[in-house]
Amino acid sequence: MSAAKGASLRSLFESAKQSPFRTCQWPSGDPQDLETFSYCGAPTLPPHSYCAAHVKQAYRDPDEEREAARAAA
Repeated sequence: MSAAKGASLRSLFESAKQSPFRTCQWPSGDPQDLETFSYCGAPTLPPHSYCAAHVKQAYRDPDEEREAARAAA
């Protein structure tokens, strides 16, 4: 593989890791009811498609989850 081809593949890979959204895509409301359905709309936390608060909800540390479950039991 040539260096140029490797560089272009690398840039495609890097751009695929970035979210195309600039505002949070966390859904709110019933998607079947267009009058009440919306998205959060806050600025995203790169490279995610969610804002900082929703990233915290969506991506939890499994070790912390296990520890909380043990403490509750």
